[in-house]
Amino acid sequence: MTHTPLDKLADLELVDRVQHDDPQAFAILVHRYSGRLYGIAMGMVRNEQDARDVVQETFLNVHRKLDGFRGDASFKTWICRIATNNALMKLRRRRRKPETSLEINDPSRPEEEPRERDVVDIRPLADKVHENRELGRQIRLAVDALPEKYREVLLLADYQHMSMRDIGDTLDLTIPNVKTRLHRARMAVRKALRDYVAGDH
Repeated sequence: MTHTPLDKLADLELVDRVQHDDPQAFAILVHRYSGRLYGIAMGMVRNEQDARDVVQETFLNVHRKLDGFRGDASFKTWICRIATNNALMKLRRRRRKPETSLEINDPSRPEEEPRERDVVDIRPLADKVHENRELGRQIRLAVDALPEKYREVLLLADYQHMSMRDIGDTLDLTIPNVKTRLHRARMAVRKALRDYVAGDH
């Protein structure tokens, strides 16, 4: 009978093996998710050493908590939520700068869900990072300039390709709030890139 190689197993199968004391299975999970978690952390803390610390803390947390993981959420959502929380904790330990509001017209109004057709999409721009190094740099600068609560939603949606529901679970937000923050983040990035992108076509 042919056995499936460890690195080809689904996340939940690897989790089950880890819960039954298979250290190799945990090593596969670390290899599988290190890059994704580093991308989340780097996008939020914007410092290489801090991002590496977040990744290390996340895997330590996961190793300690994995026995209690019951699969209520996907493993990807669960581990990304831990990484996001660790990155937020890292940020909170820093001296915080006042955040620039991205509210439209009335900054005191509650976050309302935009109409679906109004949610602009910068994913085509993100895809161009590989085609144009300067555009990629402009995109990174625009994303880095976003207030934290908008930047984290955009990173999870457009760079980690998480669903609205998974982002909501990760950040403890309602789906309408996720859509609103993503809409405002994309609008801000698009505004910052408008002149450059217009000249690029």
